[in-house]
Amino acid sequence: INAEYGDGAGLAFLSHKAFVTGGDDGNKQLLQVWAVTGDKNIEQTTTLKTSNKLTTHVAATEKLVASVGEEGFLQVHLPSQARPVYSAKCEMCLNTSTFYLSHSVLVGTSAGQVHCFDTRQSGDTAPASSMSSELVSILGIAVHTTQPFIVANSRSDGSLLIWDMRNNRYPLATFAGHASAIWEVQFEKEKSDNLYTCSEDGQLLMWNGAALSGVGGLLGGGGKVSPWLTPEISHEKMDVFNLLGSDNKLSINSFDVLQGKVVCGGARQTLFCTDSCDE
Repeated sequence: INAEYGDGAGLAFLSHKAFVTGGDDGNKQLLQVWAVTGDKNIEQTTTLKTSNKLTTHVAATEKLVASVGEEGFLQVHLPSQARPVYSAKCEMCLNTSTFYLSHSVLVGTSAGQVHCFDTRQSGDTAPASSMSSELVSILGIAVHTTQPFIVANSRSDGSLLIWDMRNNRYPLATFAGHASAIWEVQFEKEKSDNLYTCSEDGQLLMWNGAALSGVGGLLGGGGKVSPWLTPEISHEKMDVFNLLGSDNKLSINSFDVLQGKVVCGGARQTLFCTDSCDE
C-alpha cells in the first residue's frame, strides 16, 4: 500500500482495518483517520482538530488517539470526533507520546524528560510524574506489551534507553541503536521480545530480544526473566533485521506494527506496508 498524506510526522494503527496519521501538506496541519478497505486500498474517513501547528507524533488504541507537537500540546481524541476530549500544555516541544496503563499518556520532550499525564483530569493539567536523564532530546517512547514497568526511549543521538519504572531514577541500560536520530521505538504487541526502531538513517529495524534469553536478567511480571531488563544488553547479543533493505536512504519518520504487518512513512509523502520478521 502507498498513498500521499503529506510529509509524515506520526502514524499509528487503531485496528487492523484503520490507522491515524499526522502530517503537513505544505498548507495546513493534517491529523487524519484512514480505513483499510482492501489489500491495496485505503481511504481517509475523519479529520481531527489539533492546536499544534506542527504535529510531531501520534499514538492510538482502538478507542483513543493521542497527538503531540512543537507547541507543547498533548491532545486526546475519539477517532470519530473532530474535537479533543482531553488537552494539556507543556512549555517545551513534545516529540513523542504513548498510552500508559489504562488512563495515562507518556510524552517525551526536547529537553530529555518524560512526563506522565492522567487523562481523567480536565483542563490544562500538570504532569502526574516525570523522569529524566541527560539533556538529549527524546524522540521515541514505548511501553512493554505485557510488563508495562519496562519502558524504552529513543534519542536524537541514535541511542536507546531501557527503564524499569519501578525504580526510574536512572535508566537500566543505554546502548547504541542507529548511526543517527532514532525517531520512534516500539515493542511488538503479539511478540513482546521484539523491539522496532526507525531512524533518520533510512532503516526500520526489528530487534529480536529473544536472543538475550540466555543472558542473566531481572525478574519481570509473573516471575519470568525479561530479556529487556538484562543489564548487559547490547546490539551484538541479539538478531537485528532491517525490514526495508539496504537500498532505502531516506528518513523513516514513523511506523506501527500489528499482526505481522508493518506500516511506515517518512520523506517524499509515501507510506510503505510490509511484513515483519518472525524470528
